[in-house]
Amino acid sequence: MPARKEASKAVEPKLWTVPETATVLHISPRSVWRLIGANEIEVVRLGKCTRVRISSVERLLAAGGVR
Repeated sequence: MPARKEASKAVEPKLWTVPETATVLHISPRSVWRLIGANEIEVVRLGKCTRVRISSVERLLAAGGVR
């Protein structure tokens, strides 16, 4: 059998926590929750956990950023 190749690069996450998103956007976590409530960024809910899609944040920034 051929030997398994080791992954040479770490897998980048596709989701951020609310505090991570706040840090990236330079806003408070409360402001991130407001953006979530206004449907300006997409989230994934896993039980009680809420994760923000990085692609959604990128689209927000491309469209002019946070109001």
